Amino acid sequence: MEIEITTSTGVEWYKYCIGKRFKVHSKSRRGGRGKYIVKIEDKQLMNGYRYGWVDKEHCKLIN
Repeated sequence: MEIEITTSTGVEWYKYCIGKRFKVHSKSRRGGRGKYIVKIEDKQLMNGYRYGWVDKEHCKLIN
């Protein structure tokens, strides 16, 4: 399953990634409900982390 970033409020790590696609690792279950956990290929986007959260309202499903 893939998502495409469509919008951002400007404070998230993906604010410069509008239009980019990410592979979904899982759906967030705990405190971050309403978010997807995505695998980040370019580690520079989130200070070296491999995974990050994306709000479901800020993206659309591709597959």
